[in-house]
Amino acid sequence: MTKTLDPSEAGRVADSQWAIVERWEEYRGEGRVNLLRAVGIASFYVIELINYHGLRLGFLELPKVAGVDRSFHIAVTAVAVAWLVSSWSVYALLRDRFFPPALKFLTTGMDLVYLTTILMISDGPKSPLIAGYFLVQCLAALRFSLPLVRFTAAGTIVGYLFLLGYAKWFHEALRVPRYHQLITIVSLALTGVLLGQLIRRTRSAAQDYAARLAKHREPAS
Repeated sequence: MTKTLDPSEAGRVADSQWAIVERWEEYRGEGRVNLLRAVGIASFYVIELINYHGLRLGFLELPKVAGVDRSFHIAVTAVAVAWLVSSWSVYALLRDRFFPPALKFLTTGMDLVYLTTILMISDGPKSPLIAGYFLVQCLAALRFSLPLVRFTAAGTIVGYLFLLGYAKWFHEALRVPRYHQLITIVSLALTGVLLGQLIRRTRSAAQDYAARLAKHREPAS
């Protein structure tokens, strides 16, 4: 005879099972994020090398970008190397199965700090690297953690506001129009909301599928 759970107990069981799945996906997601982080840093650094040295392949020529001098290149290189070393440290922790709940917040905070630092020494809020804030939010969603998505959305907005303040008080030439600022802030906030809804819908779909599967397997009375 199959025991029938009351709705409240069934809900607790479902929440417990989801917590297990969520924790495992956080671990696997952190590994994927760390790999993508390294690939992203290397890719953007290649672009920096092209900006600094130029590129001439006959069919493709990209001239050296004005303003990318030796001091700027060294500063970007230092941040990129530090970021990659931090990424390697995360890989070492995951390899040893060391994955405390706070690690995903620490690595996301690390991404935000390094990205904001690079933006500060480049073109600030005028830089196309502002798009990196959206990439950091997408990386957060790969961990399937709603609190992390909220933390990242808030962190990207704070980072962008910091850049706006830096441009206003220390580097007037980097200021952008107010409507640019508002569009970017609203876009960062909405991206966080959308990614949060995606995680909610994923959880709902998984629980609905599990409930339908359990109902299908119940023996006929």
